[in-house]
Amino acid sequence: MSTFKPSLLTAALIAAGVSHSVSAQEQQTAKINEEVEVIEVRGISRSIIASIDKKRFGDTVSEVVDAGDLASLPDISIADALSRLPGVTAVRDSGQSSQLNIRGMNGDFIQTTLNGREQASTSGYSAGSRWISFDQYPSELITQAAVYKSPKASLVEGGVAGTVELKTANPLDADKTHNFNTSVRFSHNDAASDIDADANGERLSFSYQGKFLDETLGFGIGAAFLNQPNSSVEFSGHSPEGSRDIDGDGEANERSFNGYQYRNSVGTDERLGLMSTLVYQPTDNLKVQFDYFRSTFDSEDRKNGLNLEGLSRSSDLYNLENAKLENGFLVGGDVFITDTNGPWVEMRSEDQSTESTTDSFGLNLDYSTDKWEISFDVAHSEGEKTRRDMIASMHAYEFGTATLEDGTKVETWQELSNQYFGFEHVATDAAKLKLGHDYTDLSHMRLGDWEQFPHKYTDKIDSAKLDFKYHIEHDIIASVEVGVRWSKREFTDQRSTFRWGAREGQNGYRTPSGEIVTNKGCEFNHQNHACVPHDLTGFVTVKNGGGFDYLDLDMVGIADSVFGAGNYEGQQTWEHNWTLVESGAVKEEVTAAYFMANIDTEIGNIPVSGNFGVRVVRTDTKSIGIQQIQGDEVGDPITDDNGVTVNDYRHVNYGPEYTDTLPSLNLNFRITEQDQIRFAAAKVMGRPPVNQLRGGAGSWADTANDGVSKRYNVWSKGNPNLDPFRANQMDLSYEHYFEDGGAFVAALFWKNIESLIEDVTYFEGEIDWATIGLEVPEGFVPGQYQTTRNNDKGGYIRGLELAYTTLFDSLPGVFSGLGLNANYSYTESETTIDGGSNFPDLQLDLPGLSKHVWSTTLFWNIDKFTTHLNIRYRDEYTYLGATPGGTTPTTADEYTVVDWQATYDFDNGVQTVFQINNLTDEPNTSNLGSSLRTGEDKVFGRQYFLGFNYSF
Repeated sequence: MSTFKPSLLTAALIAAGVSHSVSAQEQQTAKINEEVEVIEVRGISRSIIASIDKKRFGDTVSEVVDAGDLASLPDISIADALSRLPGVTAVRDSGQSSQLNIRGMNGDFIQTTLNGREQASTSGYSAGSRWISFDQYPSELITQAAVYKSPKASLVEGGVAGTVELKTANPLDADKTHNFNTSVRFSHNDAASDIDADANGERLSFSYQGKFLDETLGFGIGAAFLNQPNSSVEFSGHSPEGSRDIDGDGEANERSFNGYQYRNSVGTDERLGLMSTLVYQPTDNLKVQFDYFRSTFDSEDRKNGLNLEGLSRSSDLYNLENAKLENGFLVGGDVFITDTNGPWVEMRSEDQSTESTTDSFGLNLDYSTDKWEISFDVAHSEGEKTRRDMIASMHAYEFGTATLEDGTKVETWQELSNQYFGFEHVATDAAKLKLGHDYTDLSHMRLGDWEQFPHKYTDKIDSAKLDFKYHIEHDIIASVEVGVRWSKREFTDQRSTFRWGAREGQNGYRTPSGEIVTNKGCEFNHQNHACVPHDLTGFVTVKNGGGFDYLDLDMVGIADSVFGAGNYEGQQTWEHNWTLVESGAVKEEVTAAYFMANIDTEIGNIPVSGNFGVRVVRTDTKSIGIQQIQGDEVGDPITDDNGVTVNDYRHVNYGPEYTDTLPSLNLNFRITEQDQIRFAAAKVMGRPPVNQLRGGAGSWADTANDGVSKRYNVWSKGNPNLDPFRANQMDLSYEHYFEDGGAFVAALFWKNIESLIEDVTYFEGEIDWATIGLEVPEGFVPGQYQTTRNNDKGGYIRGLELAYTTLFDSLPGVFSGLGLNANYSYTESETTIDGGSNFPDLQLDLPGLSKHVWSTTLFWNIDKFTTHLNIRYRDEYTYLGATPGGTTPTTADEYTVVDWQATYDFDNGVQTVFQINNLTDEPNTSNLGSSLRTGEDKVFGRQYFLGFNYSF
């Protein structure tokens, strides 16, 4: 095969010692070519140029973030670094990047591996999920991250949008015998003090890589600790609940939010990441490597504020005056509450703190000769996440006496009479609010509701794979690869609850004998806690933040006082049968085999490389749960946490088996030394979100359409028989690499998705229950089945990506250190989803799709001083926000995030760092179809970092 002279880019990377993917022949050419000018690359420019190098010599359409040495990336998590790549965007959670979207598709369509091993997920909020929370992965411990936009047969399947491959360091590849890096950064959030939150934090990391026994044994260890404020000022509009007549014209076609919530969120994110690698390579032929990665992420999230709710209730329960409408949507008015069953105003405290743990380890054995290579890998990955989900409601009450019909005098309590509030919507901002009562006045305020819904999700993956590669002498094929992989994965959800009181407020009386009588519902388990509003004295603090006064409640302290310590734990109870129905497991066993041929040939005088192959995947999915039965049929005796046993449920374990054949082709045409064209085509698949595969179900009985027969109806949160996401895709790109170290890339992509998943209700006679694994009790006919299904709303996703990187080394003086890295993506699709209750009768864009996305980084090296400024823009997109028991779509508004960093290198290995994230204090906002229908507004503040890096 013909070779070509390496560009200055490649020569610079060779000189820097980071271009590991360049062939030995090219490196030798660079060494003997003494006239090649060597570009000095360091800091962020080194990472950018090394990333371009990996992309240039890769065998697929991909984007790469190359950190070079550990702790060299400026980002809090690897998600921030990935979100600067073409076609890659991030969903910000608590002000920082968490979920990734790739080419207009959200995290459900993305596969993620660490050192080639599939990763367990800790992303679930209201249910278990597949997508990865990338904020779980400290950037200090990741040396390289690649986004594969076109697959190859040897990659683990599952990346319909793309596959994210994270890598940790191999200590035998380190520059020196002993390598040590450490970093200390102190942080400050400029908005935290406004809501009495802790404003300061720290970020610490260290890593060591050593080579022993004549460089045959390598050991690497690293740790990264993050402790930073997690605070925000939040506003949200409660989702509408149907239409009604607001303007008085007799037509019930106007809508409104069901209420409004104003919250100040305070807390701290604490993350500890650990990484360790042991490599033994006694000869060039044999290598044994063990990798371990662990990350714990505890996110304290306490929310306090004001909640107004119930506007969707009957207009007979309140008066609405001065109503303002915008295109049939209520955007202003004054609400006068006339009935205790109508809307209500409360101070609400919540604790949505989460604790997440990820453990991954694997053992890899590689053996090679001149002709063949064999690799065996066995791995385990496990993720666990818990969320407290505590809620307490405090209402304004009035107390008095009343006389019953039998003449008995009783003590009464009810919500304060004559309450009212006014609201006025503001474009892309929190609605303005006025209150008719002081809800921090403790002479009226009482605790009326305390509840919790503890969540626990686990995800465990065991896997093993064997790969074989054989090098051949052929004019077209350089080598062939075959391999097999087996994995077993199990997701579990555990739901429970404790409920006392009523969010709408309590109403009742006490007789002289002490008997408590409630005039409206009061939720509680079997601990026999009296349903009486409780005094808040000693448990609340009046605070001000976000423009209003609010009560900060000691939720655990008052619970210990009211219920007694240990008497309010979450339970699985038949009174709330969803706690048992929605608890269960999904098991998947996957067997895959592949064949791939690697191409190295010429067409004319044009070198052509790449690969073609096929991957065959067999998936066996089983959902394990319980299904409620009706009639005289006896199920399995199941006992809840209160000791109550029922036998009208049976255990179920069912689901499909299916096989996918996934061909793929990647071709790279090097038309000149600096220019190449890539073409890729493939069939891809991704398994459905795990929370939509649950087979547990509740039921109810009624009368069939014949008016006589008994009918059995089922509701379910999921459907184990869902087909995976399947798509055909093509990529075409042109890449030009400049002699001065830059690059220009233009790419077109196209995907055709077969179907999406939607909620559906099948009615009597519309579906054969026997084909989907459901059993009908004897004596019943099958009726409604509320579930999820694959719809026929597939279609294309297509787009354009442009990327440009240049070093202005020809400029005079200090300006020669300037550089620019910029990219732009345009994405469009005919694929839509149902708008749900937020957007009735509307179809919305595919979740995660932003039409316009761009990122620009300007970097500047001046002797020992380096600085860079990054600006990222994302157009509006559909976002599936978490709701109790599921998700609901909203339209996330466009945003622009600006980050800046400066470093100075001393001669003794010390580097000082100053950094500002979210420089313009960009909020997160969303809407329900108009800027005057703000669904969410979150303000996080700016995050400042000052610290030092040290290496030797």
